[in-house]
Amino acid sequence: MSSSSSLYKQLGLGAGSPVSPSHLLLLVLGVGFLALTVFVVHPNEFRIQALISGGGCGRDAASVDAVDAPPVKAVSGGARDAAVTTAAGAAADDVRVLIGIQTLPSKYERRNMLRTIYSLQAREQPSLAGSVDVRFVFCNVTSPVDAVLVSLEIMRYGDIIVLDCAENMDKGKTYTFFSTVARAFNGSDGAAPRPYDYVMKADDDTYLRLPALAESLRGAAREDAYYGLQMPCDRENFYPFPPFMSGMGYALSWDLVQWVATAEVSRRDRVGPEDMWTGRWLNLAGKAKNRYDNAPRMYNYRGSSPASCFRHDFIPDTIAVHMLKDAARWADTLRYFNVTAALPPSHLYHL
Repeated sequence: MSSSSSLYKQLGLGAGSPVSPSHLLLLVLGVGFLALTVFVVHPNEFRIQALISGGGCGRDAASVDAVDAPPVKAVSGGARDAAVTTAAGAAADDVRVLIGIQTLPSKYERRNMLRTIYSLQAREQPSLAGSVDVRFVFCNVTSPVDAVLVSLEIMRYGDIIVLDCAENMDKGKTYTFFSTVARAFNGSDGAAPRPYDYVMKADDDTYLRLPALAESLRGAAREDAYYGLQMPCDRENFYPFPPFMSGMGYALSWDLVQWVATAEVSRRDRVGPEDMWTGRWLNLAGKAKNRYDNAPRMYNYRGSSPASCFRHDFIPDTIAVHMLKDAARWADTLRYFNVTAALPPSHLYHL
């Protein structure tokens, strides 16, 4: 007796059934082919379902490697963000950092490059998945074209935060970023009251070496802390509100992020060079007793410019390089740090 006839009888289908053995066999084969197709073509669907049902362990490699499995939805106007659950899986003694890269909606190429760079870092250092979340930050999207294309990015990567503000550089965007994050992760609805130890503002022309950044922050205080490249860095430079951390990339401990969101001085006085003004708020209020100046590990790209305390040649233990304004500077930087050293050989390309 054929296997299809046996299965036909086991299902209780008699001779008078309108379903013939051959039809049943075709149905079984079709279902099996469909399952195989989904497993091969869309394997992440199985992983996502496992994570939702509690089958995942920890945070997976999704927080930095957003290309594989985005753990967060966009934040707009201070709405609650599902990313609070992504930080909960980090080890209790590890540092947890949210990096908000300030950029513009139309800078698709830059975001794509940075996603690739940080995804590769996460692949090489899996521990980053429990430590660092990278997000791209801009204000309200006003272009109909950008609205469609940014929506696709959010659906695919889930790594964009859209603030409720008019796009700007020095008219409160950084304040809005910190205050939005503080409201989004305010401990309501049973969420962890401090999903991140640090929140970092960074420029999109800054190259961050995430393992070096995370390792440096592990040894820093978790409260009343201000981290970056302190300016002025020598007596030749004068700024009206020293000291402050350079806008290339600076981090505040979570308690200071909450303070910025509620303090009158930051709410009232936010129009001016954003990095200077952040330092000004903290200085006027006597905040940030724990300050971490990361010179010379954070610096501007030198190129043909004269060296200074904030601009010099590459060094091996770099945390951040700033002022990468064009592709040539990015390529020079990535080449120095051997970012493409793991490129596998192939007959399909010759580089």
